[in-house]
Amino acid sequence: MAILNLEKNTILIVEDDDMSFLYLNQIFKLTKSTVIRARNGSEAIQLCRINKAIDLVLMDIQLPDINGNAVTREIRKFNTSLPIIAQTAGKTQFEKDSALEAGCNEVMVKPFRMEDIMIMLGQYLDNKQSDTKEGLPVQNL
Repeated sequence: MAILNLEKNTILIVEDDDMSFLYLNQIFKLTKSTVIRARNGSEAIQLCRINKAIDLVLMDIQLPDINGNAVTREIRKFNTSLPIIAQTAGKTQFEKDSALEAGCNEVMVKPFRMEDIMIMLGQYLDNKQSDTKEGLPVQNL
C-alpha cells in the first residue's frame, strides 16, 4: 500500500476519544502532514476560523458539546470550500445522509482502514502536492 506524502498539508482532527485520535494521528504521521486536534465542536469552529492553513477536517459526529453536523453547518457559514469528512460509528443511511446534508463532503464509517483513509486523502489533497514527473509522491510500506 502506498502512503501519500502530505508534508505540505495541515489536517484538523475533531475527535474527543483519545484512542480514536491516537489511531488517526499515527496514520497521519506516516504522511508527514501537520495534525491539529480539536476535542470538541466549539474548539473546531474556532480553529477553522483562525487557522487558514487547515486543508482538511476529519469531523467526528458524536462530540461532547455540539453535534458534528451542527459544527459542519457553522463552518460552512464562513468556509464553503474546506473539505470536511465526517467520521462516525453510525452505520445507518440516515446518519450518513444527515452528515452530507450538513455540508460534509464525504462520510467514513468507523472502524476504517488505513487504506481507506489514504484513498480519501488522495481525493481531497492531491492538488496540494508538490510537482513530480511521476505524479503524487508516495512511499510504499
